[in-house]
Amino acid sequence: MGPMAAYEHLVKSYDVGDELDDIASADPPAYLRRCFAEGHSASMLSWARVQQLAVCAMVLDAIVNGRDYDSFEHELIADWRIHYASACAKLKDSAMQALHRVLERDRPQDPDAAMELEQLAGSLAAAR
Repeated sequence: MGPMAAYEHLVKSYDVGDELDDIASADPPAYLRRCFAEGHSASMLSWARVQQLAVCAMVLDAIVNGRDYDSFEHELIADWRIHYASACAKLKDSAMQALHRVLERDRPQDPDAAMELEQLAGSLAAAR
């Protein structure tokens, strides 16, 4: 049981690998910034969008806070830490705003997933 187990309900049946590919094929900081901005401004988010937002927040957590997630490709994250750490550090606030907005308005119906979302927001907040 690795550190990833903490968010297993949140990303259940979500293709994390596909999301990482999408981020990698874009400009990662710009992709994450857009995801958080949309997450914060959307009037309603589907469960798939909430999961996407969660994965983006986990990627940010991994890059900025050096946290390891089992489902992430370690070489990829290590590379992003080198190239994007400073750009991504500026995204923490918008990531947290988006997560809090989801918890207020589109709280996951699965109580375990909702709890994990709170833990994820706490994890980002703790590492300032």
